[in-house]
Amino acid sequence: MTTQTETAWPENVIARYLTVGGATVDMFEESGYYIPTPPTQTRAHCNGCGEEQIEEWGFSISAHEYGREQPADFDANGQWVTPRVHQWAQSHAETCRAIPKPA
Repeated sequence: MTTQTETAWPENVIARYLTVGGATVDMFEESGYYIPTPPTQTRAHCNGCGEEQIEEWGFSISAHEYGREQPADFDANGQWVTPRVHQWAQSHAETCRAIPKPA
């Protein structure tokens, strides 16, 4: 019989994906490098291989990338970019064979 142990997610993790190798890809909403207050970006980080995907909510958002008619200067709450980071995290988890790093 196999038993699973539950571990607490790190602070500020909004989603977690299990990789093929048994590591996790954690997603965060956090402040960017230039604005140290409310969250301004969504980030996914693989705890096995260390690869990351970061999407800013700010001025780099272009209309054609997200099917919007008007260009956006600010992606309120990351509603357009966060699904893209979820997609990256899931895709990465499906192929990453890195094993979890020891504690």
